[in-house]
Amino acid sequence: MITLFGAPGAGKSVQGELLAKKYGWKWIDVRSVLLGLHDEDITLALTRGMSVDDKKAAAAVQSVLQRAKTSRTATMWSTVNGVPFFHAQPEPAREVILDGFPFDHNQVKWMIDNGQIKDLKGAIVIQVPRGQIWQRLVARKRVDDTRAAIERREDYYDRTVTGMIRTLSMNGVLIRYVNGVGSEQDVLERIEEVLGDWGLVPKKQYDKISLDRAKAKAGLVNSNMNLYPTK
Repeated sequence: MITLFGAPGAGKSVQGELLAKKYGWKWIDVRSVLLGLHDEDITLALTRGMSVDDKKAAAAVQSVLQRAKTSRTATMWSTVNGVPFFHAQPEPAREVILDGFPFDHNQVKWMIDNGQIKDLKGAIVIQVPRGQIWQRLVARKRVDDTRAAIERREDYYDRTVTGMIRTLSMNGVLIRYVNGVGSEQDVLERIEEVLGDWGLVPKKQYDKISLDRAKAKAGLVNSNMNLYPTK
């Protein structure tokens, strides 16, 4: 399991969906899960860019995670003495991508207290300058993307993300920062490079020229700089 961090508009959902489609993983868009509860308090909080009740959020995520972790079964057919028959064969559980969780330190604490932290391989922080984030949010024209709500979500993220990442790191979760500027494919490739380092996807082999090009895309012109700096 991995989780994606990033300010509103950083592209977490886009990348989560791309990864899920490409690798057959389970993408959990926690915002959609919470809205699906049809809880007036939760809907109001999300619309206003405010935090959601931690207990309700944790309960919803736990339910979805339990379903995602359950091994699927595939219907297979074979023959015995020339007679075909069908049988169920378990398939490996899919990797899970959390998008929008944990949202605050209380939710991180819940993951630790309930043992979910042991399943969390790493957290990827997608970084985009605030000016570009504004452009993206205006372009997507979502109902709750009012200026006031956006500012509240951004300010809350800025206040909480450092502490959350520090706590996750102290509990053995890998942390990597990825430049979120560029095309969707550019960002996806940067994330895949991280996942390759973590052994979650096949690791691509780059020659020096390819690596320099990747760094240039990420805005790191010095080839000696780390493409994904840890902080």
